[in-house]
Amino acid sequence: MFSNQPRPEDVVRLPEIVALLGPYLKAPDLFSCIQVCHLWKYLLTPWLWRSIDDSKYSWPDILTKHKDPEAQGHKDKEWIRAIFAKYGHHIRELTSQWGVILEIANLSGVCGQLESLRTGDLSTSKTRDDYADNSAIGGGTNAGSEGGSMTVYRYQGRTEPQQEAATGPLISPIFEGILAPRQSQYRTLARQKQDWATAQHFWLLVRQNTQSLFSLRLDVSQNWLCSISKDFIMDTLAALENLVNLENDMVDLNPNILLERLPGLLSYRTWSKYMQHDNMLTRPFNQLVYLELWGNIPTRTFFTLLKYLPKLETLRMDGFRGVVDFETEGHLILDNIPSQLKTLRFCNPSAKVDEQIANLVIPWLPHLTEISLTQLHPAIARALGTHCRKLEVVKQINDGVSIHHYHTGFKPLVNTVGILLRECASLKVFDGIHHTLEANHMLQYPWACRELETFRCQIVGIPRLTAMEQKFLDTKIKSPTNGNDGNNSNGNSTNNTMSRPALIEKQQRSHELQHQVMDHLAALTNLTVLDLGYEYRDIVGSQYQRQEDPESPLEFIGDPTPDTLELTLATGLDRLSALTRLEIFGFEGVNHRIGEQELEWMATHWPKLKVLRGLHKDDLPNVEDLERTKLREFMQELRVDVRHATLRPELKLLF
Repeated sequence: MFSNQPRPEDVVRLPEIVALLGPYLKAPDLFSCIQVCHLWKYLLTPWLWRSIDDSKYSWPDILTKHKDPEAQGHKDKEWIRAIFAKYGHHIRELTSQWGVILEIANLSGVCGQLESLRTGDLSTSKTRDDYADNSAIGGGTNAGSEGGSMTVYRYQGRTEPQQEAATGPLISPIFEGILAPRQSQYRTLARQKQDWATAQHFWLLVRQNTQSLFSLRLDVSQNWLCSISKDFIMDTLAALENLVNLENDMVDLNPNILLERLPGLLSYRTWSKYMQHDNMLTRPFNQLVYLELWGNIPTRTFFTLLKYLPKLETLRMDGFRGVVDFETEGHLILDNIPSQLKTLRFCNPSAKVDEQIANLVIPWLPHLTEISLTQLHPAIARALGTHCRKLEVVKQINDGVSIHHYHTGFKPLVNTVGILLRECASLKVFDGIHHTLEANHMLQYPWACRELETFRCQIVGIPRLTAMEQKFLDTKIKSPTNGNDGNNSNGNSTNNTMSRPALIEKQQRSHELQHQVMDHLAALTNLTVLDLGYEYRDIVGSQYQRQEDPESPLEFIGDPTPDTLELTLATGLDRLSALTRLEIFGFEGVNHRIGEQELEWMATHWPKLKVLRGLHKDDLPNVEDLERTKLREFMQELRVDVRHATLRPELKLLF
């Protein structure tokens, strides 16, 4: 008898199923997939070529060598040209820091459906030939591969003004009178002519995509290529009918003219100096909802932006200027109309500035739902609790790589976060792992934010037995002395004078407090992320030491935070069984006592757990914790779906 039931392997031959995979796979995985069969190649090739970033994967190696003699006939310029001719029509997102890519993308004539075009640092992209040519400049002579030279004279610590760069032919008549050469900036003649051409290829590529471009980035390195008319840039941008996102750190564009000519622009990123002084907004523009400024701004500029961008929802900036630049009459600029701003991001380096922000800025942001800042000062915490009743997200920026006290950059005030937790009822995310909250303070003031979903904060202030006391007590429990409950009189001194009953009483008090803390956390039944610790070792200091003395033994100084939760079943871990939504649990840097029993409990009672932080494989050289490795392997046997990771960013060590 024959069965008409589909076989499991038939699923991979269903075009509808295969096509759905494309958006979720990265380039290396897509490259493997298109080699499975003709159907997969046909369906997934467009996704493989949809996004090209020439700073990733094998592109840097190909482009660095594409002029070499050994590359001829292989992955040389003609090979790149052929690749774009064949697959360029699939490209929707192009990010490039190589002039040759911009040239080929333009001349291919098939990259006319770009949705995103971004330039990286074009000044750093050099082939082997470029590096060889540049080596001649070090001696003071700029020798180009096409002959000719330019000598830079130096004396008394000064450099004479450099001559203008070489130019090349105009690729299109639209550039007549538009371009002008930049100073040579120690570039070879060949590179100067190449840069002249690259600028033209970029703007011609932009003009090829006037109907499709949604996003455009102009990198500051484009200023090195050549000088270009602002009117030409503005006219080109105005022709992009669907442009909604613009990143510009290349040219000072008057924001009044820019927003007038780009009525569909929703997001703008630029230098703060391009939005101040003579370029200040002078009338309202209703389209912009996202603004990011690279630099510090005075509050007069801040209030002016809020006034003339009434639909602005997100403002990100490096920070406010010093105390003397704070505007005390912001209400006059705003006409006493509070801003509709929902998201604000800035750095706040000092308590004095924080006081000004709390008193003069926060009161005018009643609709704020998210704030990101370097440190949470009590003044800002109180102001947020008073004026921003809709606040949902508070994030700490610039966490660094360690909480080691020598290299945190600042020392957050203890219990400051408690002000938010008891005042902001709508708070859903507190992401500030450098902040600390004492257990007694946590229990003394009830939290208003019962809907908290993410909580990253160190809980401290737990009276714990010292390591010696714990060892002494454990030994006594396992091997009770012959009627002696006092100090160890057999020569095994623990350096403490507490009797066994006193140690038991101290341990009981500690357990009772931890049980109360666990009950408090258990009430937050919406929690999906709970991180209680961070990297504690002095990684930065170790790098400095190794740089100064490469022969010194490599060691990472620091100890786990001593007064944190033990996170054992005996201390109330099982009270967190109500956290059935928990997906991430972190305890790195915590002086925990988690063992196999605790891991078995987590594996069973947290069915949605995806990430565990605290048992991950250490990426520091010559560091291995055998006990942690054993526990990680045990957890992997219990839950293969749980990933072990660290909260700190990936390290780029110098040793």
